[in-house]
Amino acid sequence: MDQSDINLLVAFVNSEEAALAEECQGDIYPSYHYQLGALAPKAGRHLSGDLLQRFYFHWLRVGDWKVAGLPERDFPTLVAAYLELTKLPVGYYTRQASRSLEHLFCFGFNEHGELPSGTVANAADLKQRTRLVEHCRKYQSFHAQREKVEKFLPFRSSAPIILEAGRSLQHDIKEMGPILYWGMALIAQLNEDTRIQMAHDLMVRKWSGDGDRSHALSVLYLTAEAARPHCAENSEYVALCENLAQLHDMRIMAGDAVRLVQRQGWRVQNIRDWSARITLYQDGEYSSESGHPRISLTLNSWPDSPWSINLTSGDGSYVAYRDRPTSNDFQLPPIIGAKLDHFPEWVKQINTSLGINLVPGTDSAASAHKNRTLARQLDAWMRGK
Repeated sequence: MDQSDINLLVAFVNSEEAALAEECQGDIYPSYHYQLGALAPKAGRHLSGDLLQRFYFHWLRVGDWKVAGLPERDFPTLVAAYLELTKLPVGYYTRQASRSLEHLFCFGFNEHGELPSGTVANAADLKQRTRLVEHCRKYQSFHAQREKVEKFLPFRSSAPIILEAGRSLQHDIKEMGPILYWGMALIAQLNEDTRIQMAHDLMVRKWSGDGDRSHALSVLYLTAEAARPHCAENSEYVALCENLAQLHDMRIMAGDAVRLVQRQGWRVQNIRDWSARITLYQDGEYSSESGHPRISLTLNSWPDSPWSINLTSGDGSYVAYRDRPTSNDFQLPPIIGAKLDHFPEWVKQINTSLGINLVPGTDSAASAHKNRTLARQLDAWMRGK
């Protein structure tokens, strides 16, 4: 590390001090976060005392903090910086709520006190905890986490701390960040001492709405199913999983797209797991030209995203996810999930209203993942057959 690197660390601290006072974003971190990330583990070699603590304080606030190279001698300074951070109010420019779970799990305390298991013991312990957090966050979806469940097995000894942290934060998944939370939940489900307790916590938790609860229990069911092959069975856990399976199945079968398939009598290989799309172009002819009229209807058995519509024509658009349009430049009468059967007639109304001609072409107007029969049925539906 040369003098220019040291100057960058100091500039970062000064920038964040000023930004924190004004409750805004500092001007150094956005442009130099990669360089700062590489320098952070070595900061203790060249910064000392209060300046090092201030660097750690702001790095914990805004940085993608990593401690792989943290020496044991700097561990107390980092903990002191975090303790100072817990005194700040939660806010986007002060202390982000999305970091609450990782910080509490890694350090073992927050502004409300210590976890029952106590605080992090040393730098080696902290490094192990941050590796778990980084592993959970490396995946872009809950599905990807579950597909690599074996990669989570080495972390299951940390499940009791995960359960404590989740309980301390009242399993507030939205605030804590879903990817990290469900990665940790997968680890908790892989531990026979914590899996029932964590599942029970979510099942009895008071949710802000029925949709939040049903979504969380669906993801919990899929998470538990991914973990079950790696744990010994017991009757209590089997009964719990059967209950979750029933709730999940009821939710899927109540979805708009699944109900449409049932009403139309279409044949689907697995009605609980499918996706399809219908796409129509002006005069049935595809064109990549900007503004060329097109409309697509996406259907999915997953109840969180059962259907969506995307229409573009000229400079305008109509976009709807479920019953609520997010864009309606043409002031079209919205179609709702309960009336998706009328989609072909709705498209004809659009053609008349906008003076366009969205129709099936010579090729199939529909596609369905690993489900050609469904694709043919959807294509025939749009052709009025």
